Amino acid sequence: MTKGIFGENLKRERELRGVSLEEISTATRIATRFLRAIENEQWEQLPGGVFNRGFVRAVARFLGLDEENTVAEYAMAVDEGPTVPVWTGRPPALPPERPWVRLVLAAVAIVALLAGSWFATRKILAWRAARRAARSAGMSTEAPASLPQLRPVDAAPAPSNVPAPSLTPGFATAEAAPAPVAASPSPADPPPAAGAIPANPALLVLKISADKKTKVTIDADTDQLLSETLKAGEHRVFSAKDRFDVSARDAGALSLELNGKTLAPIGPAGKSGKITLTREALKGTPGGAN
Repeated sequence: MTKGIFGENLKRERELRGVSLEEISTATRIATRFLRAIENEQWEQLPGGVFNRGFVRAVARFLGLDEENTVAEYAMAVDEGPTVPVWTGRPPALPPERPWVRLVLAAVAIVALLAGSWFATRKILAWRAARRAARSAGMSTEAPASLPQLRPVDAAPAPSNVPAPSLTPGFATAEAAPAPVAASPSPADPPPAAGAIPANPALLVLKISADKKTKVTIDADTDQLLSETLKAGEHRVFSAKDRFDVSARDAGALSLELNGKTLAPIGPAGKSGKITLTREALKGTPGGAN
């Protein structure tokens, strides 16, 4: 740049804005003599180096001029190469932040987690239902054939030298009980009374018969053996060690036998009923609760 042009241009811009050197000095804290030396391009009166650039930049900022372009023109006026590359263009436009992208990704992650939990829950429930159905089916098909033959209540008692069959809680094993040995009646022994209960039975054996379709639930001791709807004419047999808890949606639709003894209905027909059966039920008259 030709000598004198930079200073003249800077002075002209100041005068066009009606600004005095004293006003610039007050605003920028630059001595008036340094400002006058810049406009007259008397570089030897300036401190030099980065101070000169700082003065030029402050004056350009005060006058509203492009700082980088003004500093570049100053470097050309003093024939000084810039110490750092000077870029006079505009900064590149940065893409605006898109916070909704993070929100969408978070929502997708939450939906995937919920879907995985839902499918896992359905798998577990289906597995439990299949296991319960298999257990109920096994009870209904195997129990009647595997239970030992119960001695009729009005028959002669079995001799004491015949061991009782070994049973465990639940359904009986496939081994059949030994055939009772016929004993000759003794005049000293009175015949058993009608409806007598076998002495000290090893298990409680419950037989249920459905006269009509109804929902039935049976718990034996601490396990649930049945929870389903029985059809008319369907029979089931179960065994327990200490107790049964029986409930039905239609109490009058069930007929119960405990160790061969017929029990009263657990409730009136058309209403729900429930009952708890223990060994005490063999001694008295059982009843049902609505």
